Amino acid sequence: MNLGKIALIIFTLSILTGMGSVLSYSEELSGLDIMNRVDGRDDGDDLIQKIHQKLIDKRGNLREREMVAFRKDYGKDSKSISYFLSPANIRDTALLTWDYDGVERDDDQWLYLPALKKVRRISSSDRGDYFMGTDFTFEDIKQTPELEDYNWTLAGSEVVDGHDCWIVDGEPKTDALKKNLGYSKTRGLVRKDINMTIRTDYRDRKGQELKHFRITELKQIDGIWTATKMVMENIQSQHRTEMIFSEQKYNTGLSDRTFSERMLKRGYRD
Repeated sequence: MNLGKIALIIFTLSILTGMGSVLSYSEELSGLDIMNRVDGRDDGDDLIQKIHQKLIDKRGNLREREMVAFRKDYGKDSKSISYFLSPANIRDTALLTWDYDGVERDDDQWLYLPALKKVRRISSSDRGDYFMGTDFTFEDIKQTPELEDYNWTLAGSEVVDGHDCWIVDGEPKTDALKKNLGYSKTRGLVRKDINMTIRTDYRDRKGQELKHFRITELKQIDGIWTATKMVMENIQSQHRTEMIFSEQKYNTGLSDRTFSERMLKRGYRD
């Protein structure tokens, strides 16, 4: 082989190697990049579903509830409303959420208590309060947290049930946020193939282990990856909440009137 061919091969290899490093660099993602993927994944324009809720205390005592939930997207914003159907003592209790993108505007949440015929407005300082005796806070119910409230860090990768996942740590940006949210740190596992958080571990304001969230069953419904079973377990209280989702209907064209305070008070009607 003459020197000209050798030089050409070396030059070509150097270009390919350089391209490889550029491609590798361009594919690197930050923790915020990954959470933006989670926030932007396809979850339909709207959704109706039934929820079977189980509350289990440390002695194994069980309480069961039935709910129906509605959600509709408005660009990057969304609105949702959930009604308790049973048991009778909490029937028609309802939660209405208007979830706005970004931190420029606080989200709006209202809880209707039919026994008192009263609507309670949930303030930003109440986001860390637990919802109706469950292990989910009012903030947790939104599924995807307000991304701008946290500093996000990519902490590595892990294989879970055969699926490659990113490990993403979230830390509320201020002490006031830690107080309002009730968390000093979260660690989430995000499936790389579907951009969905399947596990989250929470630490309390003092940095102690608090609770674990797990999606235990996933399936595709109308082409959309959907959580059909999940559990939130509080390590400190030894209490857990299990949620089983069914009868999902996507993209039905829900009316804007579904997500009004008037409907909150009216209660669910088939």
